[in-house]
Amino acid sequence: MTHLVLVVTIGGMSLWLVLIRISGASTASSYHLLNPFFGVLLAYLVLGEPLRMTDFIGAGLIVIALLMTTQARARARQR
Repeated sequence: MTHLVLVVTIGGMSLWLVLIRISGASTASSYHLLNPFFGVLLAYLVLGEPLRMTDFIGAGLIVIALLMTTQARARARQR
């Protein structure tokens, strides 16, 4: 319980607020799309879960969506 409170909640929220401060709220919210990707990656690295083709397809879709979102915002700022 202590680990969840100190590391996950306080540490995670601190990093989240730093990301918002650095890149802005709209860009930082786009990076929430990476949560499933890192969950699968950590399950593979820590727990030894197998990686399946659907994991790679899902990761590819997430990366494509994130790139589309951030590039669209960058183009809108340039105008």
